[in-house]
Amino acid sequence: MPSRVLRITKAEDLRRVGPGDVAGMYVSQTEFEHMLKLVNGFWIHNGNLSAPHAELTSGKCSDGFINALLLLKFPGVCGLLADDMVAEYNGERLLAPDWVVGSDHAAATLSYEVAMRMHTKHAFTEKREENKTKFQDWKRETIGPDELVLQVEELVSTTSTLEQVREGIIAGNENPVRFADVSLCLVHRSPDYEFAGKPIGYLFHYDIQAWEPEECPLCAGGSKRLRPKQNWAELTLAA
Repeated sequence: MPSRVLRITKAEDLRRVGPGDVAGMYVSQTEFEHMLKLVNGFWIHNGNLSAPHAELTSGKCSDGFINALLLLKFPGVCGLLADDMVAEYNGERLLAPDWVVGSDHAAATLSYEVAMRMHTKHAFTEKREENKTKFQDWKRETIGPDELVLQVEELVSTTSTLEQVREGIIAGNENPVRFADVSLCLVHRSPDYEFAGKPIGYLFHYDIQAWEPEECPLCAGGSKRLRPKQNWAELTLAA
């Protein structure tokens, strides 16, 4: 069946995306990237040092930029991707979780959609920053001692958010918490394929690098640093 997703030319038309709009059983990488480009959420450097590169919020340089949150605001698309993440988990034949937990706030809607399809309870942690240290707190619910928790993220570039969420869950419950034998993410762009000694399952992987400015080979070659959101047209002109 031809992919109706690939014929969409305007971001607003993503509001009507549904299960019959992809070519196969799952969202392909080509379909995923097409939808991300419609919302200005996907860019990869072309290797030409005369082309600019991305300056991340952290201050680091990068040869790629992915903002899945811009795509997940469309419920139909979010649901399609959640279908595929559930299939990824079930394909591993792991124990069914009792809770699906996402981070605040990028993974909140995606983890909810995953939880709904798994018929589990759902929650997301609450972001807090103190003395420039970031936390993800668990405050409002109690996880039973025999309940299993699956962590879901929209993007993993480092394992820091996974760690913050897990630390928050553990600190916010009196009983020891059991975690699933895998953590799930939509987009994996990290050198780490494990978290807490267990695999990170993902739908899409990208080899995207990040460097401190003084170590950046693109800066050394004369490539201009640009903040993606503020300079999208210039950043993507040569892509």
